[in-house]
Amino acid sequence: MAIVCVVGSHIRLFELRGGAHLLLAVAGYNFARFLLASPERRVRTRRTARSIARIAVPTMAWTAFALLVDDDYDLSNLLLLHNALWPEVMGTGIHLWFVEALVYILVAVMALLALAPVHRLERRFPYGLPVALIGLGLLTRYELVELPDRAQITDAVTVFWLFALGWAAARSRTVPHRLLVTLAALSTVPGFFPGEPRRELFVMAGFVLLVWFSVLPSTHRLNQLAGLLAGSSLAIYLTHWQVYPLFDGLSKHLALVVSLVFGIGYAAGVSRLAHRVSAMRTARRRPACPGRAKRSGHACPALSPGSGIPAGGA
Repeated sequence: MAIVCVVGSHIRLFELRGGAHLLLAVAGYNFARFLLASPERRVRTRRTARSIARIAVPTMAWTAFALLVDDDYDLSNLLLLHNALWPEVMGTGIHLWFVEALVYILVAVMALLALAPVHRLERRFPYGLPVALIGLGLLTRYELVELPDRAQITDAVTVFWLFALGWAAARSRTVPHRLLVTLAALSTVPGFFPGEPRRELFVMAGFVLLVWFSVLPSTHRLNQLAGLLAGSSLAIYLTHWQVYPLFDGLSKHLALVVSLVFGIGYAAGVSRLAHRVSAMRTARRRPACPGRAKRSGHACPALSPGSGIPAGGA
């Protein structure tokens, strides 16, 4: 539900900030659970590259549309470079910092794990590697290395430790593991948002839930709603900046609901289009077996038993 907190806070329906930073930890958690599920290095790299494309392409498409209807963004936003080129500029161009930071982080970890020695290290120490990366990320979180001021560098560098925390949380298999990542979060989040203790408390509370309560008591309907919001969180974040101002003057509650519904619709449209493109590519690659099989007298492998197509047709 972090995305609801993000949008509601931006609309100023309520003040519950920190959702985007919590979502970075959730992104690290899901990266470990899903994109690193296969032990094969090439499969992991391919899955991560696909995930990056699923984030970057819809973002660039929406940003191109936004460029046509208002002046909030410029070419640097379209190319996902604004936060890297002008991190100190706090205008409307900074709206997409979360998407840019997530893309940069995923590209970095994909490149890192594509290296055979690092891949073997991760396979041997699935918990130890992200813990080491937390330590590396804390060098920039606490500005312990010779880098420009935090406001002068891309957010991806200063928030990477949150992604690594989520990654380590997903790899925690014992109580001591969970205690260590929990202690790391509770000791490093305070002070990250000077003068905003509620924001820090929100991030810490959300992270504790992520680590210790993978399943919460709920109803089927509520689970469906939470799953729908979680699956559409990126699209909601991306589109709400242009959607909620259209309804903000009428009702802030209406602005929140419309922003969530529109984002869910955009996510569904993108998903449908992605599946259609994937099906077209698969069909284009599939050999024209029936004709060849008829001439040669051999069965077509794509239509033979065990291909995954049920008897009697697909």
